Amino acid sequence: MSDASSPGIPNPGTEAAAPEVWHRVHPLTPILESLAVLVGIFIAAAYGLQNFFQSAVEDLASGRSVNLTFAEWLGAHPLVILAVVGGIILILVLTAFFSWLAWRVMGYRVDAEAIYYRRGLLSKKLRKARLDRVQSIDLQQKLLPRMLGMAELVFDVAGGTDSNISLKYLSKKRAEELRDELLAAVKAKKNASATSATAESGAEAGHGSAEPHSGTGTATGANASAGDTARFGAGGHGSPDPGADGEQPGIDRSVPERSADSIGVRLSKRLGVLADDVSHEAERSLNDLLAPYNLSADVGEEGEIIRVPAHRVIVSSLLNTGTLISVGVIIVLVAIAVVFLLVGIEEAFLPILIGGLPGIFAAFAGFKKNLDNANFVVRISEDGLAVSHGLFSTSRKVIPLDRLQAVCLHQPLLWRWAGWWRAEYNIASDGGKSDENLLLPVGDIDQALLMVGLALPDPQLPEGISADGLVRSAMYDRKSTHPDAASAEALFHAQPRSSRILDPLVWRRRAYALTESLLVLRLGVLDRRVDFVPHVRVQSLRYYQGPLMRALKLGSVAVHSTAGPITPLVKHQDAEDAKRFFTEHAERTRIARQRFDAAAKSAHTAPIETHEEDNG
Repeated sequence: MSDASSPGIPNPGTEAAAPEVWHRVHPLTPILESLAVLVGIFIAAAYGLQNFFQSAVEDLASGRSVNLTFAEWLGAHPLVILAVVGGIILILVLTAFFSWLAWRVMGYRVDAEAIYYRRGLLSKKLRKARLDRVQSIDLQQKLLPRMLGMAELVFDVAGGTDSNISLKYLSKKRAEELRDELLAAVKAKKNASATSATAESGAEAGHGSAEPHSGTGTATGANASAGDTARFGAGGHGSPDPGADGEQPGIDRSVPERSADSIGVRLSKRLGVLADDVSHEAERSLNDLLAPYNLSADVGEEGEIIRVPAHRVIVSSLLNTGTLISVGVIIVLVAIAVVFLLVGIEEAFLPILIGGLPGIFAAFAGFKKNLDNANFVVRISEDGLAVSHGLFSTSRKVIPLDRLQAVCLHQPLLWRWAGWWRAEYNIASDGGKSDENLLLPVGDIDQALLMVGLALPDPQLPEGISADGLVRSAMYDRKSTHPDAASAEALFHAQPRSSRILDPLVWRRRAYALTESLLVLRLGVLDRRVDFVPHVRVQSLRYYQGPLMRALKLGSVAVHSTAGPITPLVKHQDAEDAKRFFTEHAERTRIARQRFDAAAKSAHTAPIETHEEDNG
């Protein structure tokens, strides 16, 4: 993404493109964007009226007459009223005029390389997002635009903070059409880039094949990739047996799978265009991939796999700690106000109630934030997980599973009676977005396991331990009733007894486990939490030891991930064990990344080498 001061600057990548055609946004866009100013004016006026009414109520409560001097003065000077009304009308006319001028200069343009968005009446700005850098395109509808049939497109562009482009506002129909067109263009652009990279790698491999080698290099990488895929199939978790032609109807096998890919990425690679006639095959493939978790998912219409009802979101938000604290503060303030009223201190009644307004607003804001996750629907698609949610304001986005860096499950204390869990994630190149990274706002144990299974690679556990058993042991520790619970619990490294001074409540539960592909962290006592970090996604590690930790011979290792709600930390382990974990995990993650990259390279070069052998 880039900014420019003028749209007239030529772009070398688009000089040979078609003539520039700029499209205008919806005419109400400038008014909706300046709505905050109008609301601010309204709030200021309401605050003035509130002061007047408060003074009037206090006068009445104390037996004094209400001071109407200002109202009488206005009655004696009607021209003042006309001037105020005329001023308001003038402001509205000027607002409408400048909104029209602003709308005239707002617009967007799409070519084969990028999308451009220009705006600004006095200070002009042009923003550009290259299609090969676009990570996802979200369609959002806030309450008022939704009532007016309008929508906003948000482009998540790789490049860090403030790299996103927000295209507001279009009619909902046009926004959906443009989103579909751009998603197709983004996919075509990335496929073209991948094809170009494949051709270059193949050419290099072709030039290098004349030199003698001893079965290493690219051939070894290809064999390793084949071995990874073979182990996946041999483990009983691969795809169903193909038909007579070697392919399943509706399933795309042209994109190679890697052992470090998550189950969701593997399924997405297998799917072509998900339509009604292949939904059964998608369900078979999904259930086969989820066999380690002992799950049987239903793939509904348009690939729907999860739907969270609105009433569950409402109940879970009411059981939120922040909401309960806000409600408790409001109840206490009301009780105090009533006590003052009963003991005869009437003048304190209204101020106390007004003082409780911030608490009411805070409780409402938190409740509304949770309501935004009502009607949460997850669909599986070839681009990742398509998520839609919202009660008043709606949002639709695609979560690219191949960019997930870490996943966590969280269970607040008051959710235990219902067995509910919340799933969140860290993602690469988030572009500084402020919305929550939610895989699941609230769901039962099977839904939580489903989202974890889709977002993470196969754990590659020892014989006799299932992925289902490991995750349940991480969620419920020694209280797990799974048949593999004892074997799974043996994988966890608990904190030493000396750490009870620093962690008197959580030292017995907090632990970590390592598999061939994952680091699993078990955290929390009142609010349970489990973090999952694939080895291939670790950014870096840091060992540290404070003075008190040094005295207790303890150490901690921070496992660095991308920005998000998950901050993995192997905390307060024995100092020697922490140093050993730091050294071994650094090597473990390095090797995992090397294998992942080698599998990707061999996947590109193998088809071209085969083609040359066939021609030879």
